[in-house]
Amino acid sequence: MTGWPPAGESFSVSDRASSSARLERAYRRLVKCYPRSFRRENTEEIIAVLLATARPDQRRPSFAEAADLLRGAARMRLGLSRCPRTVLHAVRLMYLGALAELALLITSLLSVASIQAAGRAATIRALGPHAAPALTRSVLARVAAVIRTEITIGVVVALIAIAVWLFLAWANGKGSALARVGAIIAGAFNTAASAEGLLNGDATYAPAATIVSCVVMAIGIAAVVLLVAKPSWPYFAHPATAM
Repeated sequence: MTGWPPAGESFSVSDRASSSARLERAYRRLVKCYPRSFRRENTEEIIAVLLATARPDQRRPSFAEAADLLRGAARMRLGLSRCPRTVLHAVRLMYLGALAELALLITSLLSVASIQAAGRAATIRALGPHAAPALTRSVLARVAAVIRTEITIGVVVALIAIAVWLFLAWANGKGSALARVGAIIAGAFNTAASAEGLLNGDATYAPAATIVSCVVMAIGIAAVVLLVAKPSWPYFAHPATAM
């Protein structure tokens, strides 16, 4: 009688209870990512639904469940839970723009050596083969100083641009009409700066950075188009009710 099935069944029930408790704790940890006011009213309902739809032998949240819960928490934290799709996509693009701006900064820093080499070569060609060595050294030193200054300014501008991208993404997600205007102005400025760089031959000195700059410009234009689209207007006209 030692192998009687009820003994095994009793162990199975206990094991399932332990797995369910572990799964519930994992779900509760994920739900803690939501704002406190939302958790206070909805935690138990969410946990009940998640446990009811879980597999009998499930011990931890699936990747899809965890991603869905975290995505919902992020949208709620950023004020995007009720915004129209056009604004949601625009905000996502602006966060992507900040990431692209960081990539542009890294690419530019990696291109410093080639930029300096191209500057030296252009200077030597401009001076000609018969220029005095002292004059050549003096001009090359001034050109190198100018390049270093421009690179430093570029780094500072890129860091500011990243901060602006992030702030505008957050503020537009909250429904700020001023932030939308700011995004339009920033997009126009970025487009003009990128176009000027192309006209000035930046692609010759730093082709990789120029390509990334064009990607940043395209992201900015796409975000602005979404923000000024007709479905976006009510969200910015009544931000208090949209949040």
